[in-house]
Amino acid sequence: MSLTRSLALNTGVQVAGKIVSTALGIAIIGLLTRLLGTEGFGAYSTANAFLQIFALLLDLGLNVTLVALLGEHAGDEAYERRCTSALFTLRIVMALLVLGIFAPFVAFLSPYPLELKLAIIALTGSFFFPSLNQVVTGVEQRHLKMHAAAIAENVGRVVTLAGLFIAVAFHFGIVPIMWIISFAGFANFFTNFLSARKFAHFGWNWDPEFWLEALKRSWPVGLSIAFGLLYFKADTIIMSFSRSQAEVGIYGAAYRVLEILITVPFMYAGVLLPILSNAWAKRDQARFKKLLSASIDVMAVLVIPIIVGTWLLGVRIMTIVAGPEFADSGRILSVLILAIGAIYLNTVFSHSVVAIDAQRSMLPFYAFVAISALTGYLILIPTYGMWAAAWITVASEVIIGLGSLYVTKKALPIGYKPRATLAAIASSAVMALTVWPLRNMWIVLPIFVGALTYTIMIVSLGGIPMEIIREVLKKKKDTTPFSPLT
Repeated sequence: MSLTRSLALNTGVQVAGKIVSTALGIAIIGLLTRLLGTEGFGAYSTANAFLQIFALLLDLGLNVTLVALLGEHAGDEAYERRCTSALFTLRIVMALLVLGIFAPFVAFLSPYPLELKLAIIALTGSFFFPSLNQVVTGVEQRHLKMHAAAIAENVGRVVTLAGLFIAVAFHFGIVPIMWIISFAGFANFFTNFLSARKFAHFGWNWDPEFWLEALKRSWPVGLSIAFGLLYFKADTIIMSFSRSQAEVGIYGAAYRVLEILITVPFMYAGVLLPILSNAWAKRDQARFKKLLSASIDVMAVLVIPIIVGTWLLGVRIMTIVAGPEFADSGRILSVLILAIGAIYLNTVFSHSVVAIDAQRSMLPFYAFVAISALTGYLILIPTYGMWAAAWITVASEVIIGLGSLYVTKKALPIGYKPRATLAAIASSAVMALTVWPLRNMWIVLPIFVGALTYTIMIVSLGGIPMEIIREVLKKKKDTTPFSPLT
């Protein structure tokens, strides 16, 4: 099987799994917003943002570094065994220290109400187990076995949904609901772990020498993540101290949609990373550029209709999903969707930066954005609230995307031809004209008609080259080491 076909099939499985997962995620948001209301959902959003800061700091860049290392040493079973077991052991130790001890300690020192402090502790498991799951998923990305991750994610979502139905029946408050979400995180990890251990070794391996080697490679990514925290999650934390929990809840509902939507490009880029790393290690620049250019096409074809569709139907969808109290979430989402567009493209460039080991070059961009965003949050959020937070988020993601593009092009000219991007824009325009007269009808109708119209147009305009479809569908073994995507 060619790399093109493997990459496309893995991405297709992930997208199919993500369609199911997104549907479950929407149902979960709907139940949570109705169970908790704007203030309760605001408390959940605050607890989530608080713990996410610790979880992202815990990463230290080791997740993407693991995938890159496995890609560079593809076929070296002894190295893969040592790398996987050593980093899995390190992640367990760090998760226990950071999430198991430090985060709850800081939570109890905070000025939050007691119930919110207890909610933070109850929600800790939903970050502890996913932090271990990152190592498992990294191995699956290396071996192109992402169907297992897709299945595990949906198992976690089903467990969450079932738990929330129990919460509705027994009128649970926010703290037991947080315990339910944490248990679902364990279900996701355990399902994924059972599958991945068939082709990887996750045994205990106390290997400080390898940890130091990996951290020397990953620290620029880890520092970038630390800077990223200041513009990615500081808005919710600052809002929780300066605005009402109801407003935090409205903003948090829109942000949850953002977090659901951006999992697709990160999963795609995760599968792409070891292949890019391998091409760069072998100095195969032609292959690297073809993969990079094709990936930009994929992101453009995926995200442009999402942006247009959100502008057309975002308020209605959020009102239907979360309830009338959250209508303003749809309006905020129409701003945040621009950040989502930037993130889709940026995932390709940011992962290419890791593949070429140029993470240090990105540090000035992350530092500038972090300081600027934090300053903007502190000055503007107390007065303008969630609208300031949303627009600063958009500006931050655009600047980071441009920085990643600059660093990538400096190392290797991309030579991108925007045929697919132009086709996506034209197809989305036709989709918008088709959906506009239907926008106030039963919501399924404009969504279905819009998706069908866009699909027909993008294929007709050549936005998805037919040679890709033929290669993915053909059954005979392809002996070509690499088939062009463009």
